[in-house]
Amino acid sequence: MPIRKEDARNSRRKSSMPYLTSEMSAIVDYVSDEIGNEAATQNIHFSPTALTMVRHVMMKPGSIITDTRILLGCIDRQMADRLGLGLYCFIDNLQIKEMAEQQRTTRAEIAMDHALAMEGLKLIAVGTAPMALGRLLARSATREMKDVVVIATPNAFTNAIQLKERIWESDIPCVVVRGKRGGNPVAGSLVNALMAQALRQKEL
Repeated sequence: MPIRKEDARNSRRKSSMPYLTSEMSAIVDYVSDEIGNEAATQNIHFSPTALTMVRHVMMKPGSIITDTRILLGCIDRQMADRLGLGLYCFIDNLQIKEMAEQQRTTRAEIAMDHALAMEGLKLIAVGTAPMALGRLLARSATREMKDVVVIATPNAFTNAIQLKERIWESDIPCVVVRGKRGGNPVAGSLVNALMAQALRQKEL
């Protein structure tokens, strides 16, 4: 009997990511279908508490914060509005720019500080800026990340792989595209997949 495309896809996924639950598989399939690039989804990994924290953010509702305007534009605003989620990106904020200049650091780092200081539950999606992940790790050394879940997908930078691995190995609830692949399309599609799942759960 010939192997169907879906069966072959599931077989490959099981060999590369053997610990996916049905819920995780549905999210990965959503991303693969939305971006039209199955290879980019092969290394999506979920930490043990990631989806629990995502549900808290979606149902509270909390906020979704992105590292770039490009990533913010990838997120489905209609779904966010239906869930009552706030959508934010601070990278172009004038105060963020001024503070980065004063402290001689990057806007991505200051924007991460601002995001972490926000009240409420937060899903922080980082699709481009490794420095934002570095700042997040530094802050996690001095505060518990009980109100944060992170999507980490930067690619193409020399330190992106290492920083994603450090996020993965930390206690921060996270969804990480490990290895060289990733980028804004994957991060945005992951957020959309998580929102779509939350909407289905609300309608049950």
